[in-house]
Amino acid sequence: MAKNKKLKIDFLYLDLTTCERCKASDKVLDEALDELRAELRTVKELRVNKIRITSDKEAKRYDFVRSPTIRVNGVDIEEILTGNLEIKDNYCESCEDVCGKSCQETSGCGTRCRIVEYKGKTYEAVPKEMIKDAIRKALGIRKNLKKVLE
Repeated sequence: MAKNKKLKIDFLYLDLTTCERCKASDKVLDEALDELRAELRTVKELRVNKIRITSDKEAKRYDFVRSPTIRVNGVDIEEILTGNLEIKDNYCESCEDVCGKSCQETSGCGTRCRIVEYKGKTYEAVPKEMIKDAIRKALGIRKNLKKVLE
């Protein structure tokens, strides 16, 4: 049960002004936390950190590989739900406006953002139910645990 537990959520991203994936994931994170409000009442301490990664140094500090990334108590939500962490990405058209085509051509990954797989589907923005299920599982909240394990 969540009683007396601490909950730290880190949302790591590159851009909330242009990247559609980052903006959508930020929005659904807020919605998920709002919808879980009643279940989180027994959490002793809740911290939500929204961290914009602006340099290679920061990326290394936060062990940041792809944007957007959401972690609960230091563990990627994908790893919480599946026991695995396989970071996947694909071309992100909205980020090309930030990086430009030359970034993609030079680095080979400059306009690539993270995708996640959840319940057999692939998403470009982190789905709200995935966030909620990961938080519940990390806190040991049994409600909907059957759905988490499917």
